[in-house]
Amino acid sequence: MRDARGMSRAGGGNFPLATARRGCKLRKDVAPALAGRRAPPRTTGKRIAGMSAEANLRLKLESGASRVFNLLQITRAMRETLKREPTPEELFFASRGLNEVILIKEPNVTGEKGADPFEAPLPVRTKIYVPYNAANPYEGGQSSFTDDARFEEVLAYMVGKDGVDAGGFARDLRKLRTLEQLPSLDPFLLRDRFATTGETVNEAYFKLSEEDWRAIRAHMRERFVLIGRFATQGKGDVPAATIDMLVDRIWEARNLEPLFPLLAAFGLPADRAGEFFYSWKGIGFFDYEFTRNTSKVRAFSQWIQSAQPRGHADREDAEAIEQGRAHVRARVRAMLGDTLQTLGEFNTSFDQLFRKRETAANFSNFMLHSRRHFWRLGNNLNGIYHVLTIWDRATRRSVDRSLPVAQMIELLRIMRELL
Repeated sequence: MRDARGMSRAGGGNFPLATARRGCKLRKDVAPALAGRRAPPRTTGKRIAGMSAEANLRLKLESGASRVFNLLQITRAMRETLKREPTPEELFFASRGLNEVILIKEPNVTGEKGADPFEAPLPVRTKIYVPYNAANPYEGGQSSFTDDARFEEVLAYMVGKDGVDAGGFARDLRKLRTLEQLPSLDPFLLRDRFATTGETVNEAYFKLSEEDWRAIRAHMRERFVLIGRFATQGKGDVPAATIDMLVDRIWEARNLEPLFPLLAAFGLPADRAGEFFYSWKGIGFFDYEFTRNTSKVRAFSQWIQSAQPRGHADREDAEAIEQGRAHVRARVRAMLGDTLQTLGEFNTSFDQLFRKRETAANFSNFMLHSRRHFWRLGNNLNGIYHVLTIWDRATRRSVDRSLPVAQMIELLRIMRELL
């Protein structure tokens, strides 16, 4: 939502950012395009002493592995580890200023009323947040979405072009466009996408161990092998190398011509083959990751259902807690329900065709809508995992995960904003 000057205001499911401008004036022709955020009003009339505004923002920006890509934090850690300034080859972007920003995924709420947001060209948007003070990014900053009409001009103004030539800035923009086309900023999806596009990136920015990378690939590759065998059935003794070639092409979602006959048999347009297989692979990753997080999801669900604060809560506090709890519980329940249904369809439709050899109808239908499923899952899991991480960080020091009244109200308020 924008005010009369074109500035963004917090609203709906957006990710609110504090923007306490510190002694710097914006150019009049650029200022309207900058999407600054201010913290929304409290849900209760009481002043809560549980958390400062800076601590609030810190919790949001440091706790969302799949929703937040904190380049500033990673670059700073790299600098401390190396005990020197990173070289241009070691940095993620050629523009040094871009290595001190924070990227955030937010649901796209700009579409027509009543339209399905996950059929939109960009169902989940990417915001670039530039702190006013890199030494303390939680004091506030300016931000803009990568799909804003004047984004390139605004970006150049916000981070500057000092020390980078036109080619370097163009490469930075290509990387941002690559990130823009992902529903999630999970380290696996980042590393995988940049590996398939061929863009050079320092993998230190992905925070993904080689062990995890191999485990995820092995889990998903088994399914691709079954697809490859299905696609070559009836062609005699197919060499293992041919199956491996097909698997690699499915993984990279390009040069998929050998699979066109299979898609035609399913009634799927060949010109969307890359979209189908890349989205389907992304869903496979979400399925793997969700399975690994099942126990955490279950523990949080129990907490949000019945947790009580430590200490006495007066009537107003108790009401604020119950309102916050009810909202978060309802949103998480809806997101989990949608996630479980989609992953159930993903697994069932695959098994029916490639394991049991029963029917292709459900798999064909799922693949036809795979892009929508991919973006919707990414958005749901971004919110769920962000809330899970914040909850864990806020409650882990307590044996029963209880919090004082003020802190519990504040935590529920933050969760409401993130969902």
